[in-house]
Amino acid sequence: MAPNAGRQFKPVFSAAQDQLRTVFGMELTELPQREKVTISQKRAAARSSQSSSTTKSYILTSTLPARYRRPNVLPPPQIPSTAAESSYIGLTTFVLSLIYLSPSSTLSESRLEKHLKRMNADNYVLNGEKTEKILKRMEKENYIIKIRERDGGGEETIDYIVGPRGRVEVAEKGVAGLVRTVYSKKDVEAEELDRRLARSLGDVVIEKRNMPGEGEGADGEEGETEGGNLAEEDEPQATGGRNAKKQTRRSSGRTKQRARDEDEEEEDEEEEEDEEGEDGETEDEDEDDE
Repeated sequence: MAPNAGRQFKPVFSAAQDQLRTVFGMELTELPQREKVTISQKRAAARSSQSSSTTKSYILTSTLPARYRRPNVLPPPQIPSTAAESSYIGLTTFVLSLIYLSPSSTLSESRLEKHLKRMNADNYVLNGEKTEKILKRMEKENYIIKIRERDGGGEETIDYIVGPRGRVEVAEKGVAGLVRTVYSKKDVEAEELDRRLARSLGDVVIEKRNMPGEGEGADGEEGETEGGNLAEEDEPQATGGRNAKKQTRRSSGRTKQRARDEDEEEEDEEEEEDEEGEDGETEDEDEDDE
């Protein structure tokens, strides 16, 4: 800047955004504020007279259409290596998905350890570091937040919630994409899966599926919108006016907690059945030995 010109953040930021979008297909996205979860945090926020709606912390996010957001186009970073970073991204997305799909988007430390053990990831070694250190890295990089709180009896409880970077880089759509990749095989199963995902994560994860021949050109390529940009697969669809949107948010909020509680009960029942099945196999083996 010229001498004595003062700070020119807004015009410089706007020019930088324009260059990032047109040249690199990226943009600076401001991170959201950390959620106030504990009672002490909420009281401190209420007493604070200098609360701001901005965090002044930014990360780079892609503005490319959905069909270009693939590993062969946008590979993981090469530092320390592509294999190590892709493994870290995969484990981070898995942990964030567990938190998002838990009741109230909160996952206790004991339940996280239980899920990691079922996936053989409780003692996972990634680039020379075990799972415990990887979780600390996720916490340090604001993907997850570790909440420590003591109840009335003095017993400490440890829970995990989604951090600011997790809410921007992965969010509900990223969780839905991971679940679809793992479980969705047929169209009928995909429809049922979408229904369950919407029940757990909200209507924002519902995919718009084109009918045969719809939205395709003469050579089978996906069509373009009127503005010339390719329609993104994960773009949320508008469904009415302001009142309709409010009604949708209220209805999804009422059923979200109930749906997560039901999924939690189903998961516990499946685990009990697995344990019973293992006990039954052990008894059969003992009878055969006799």
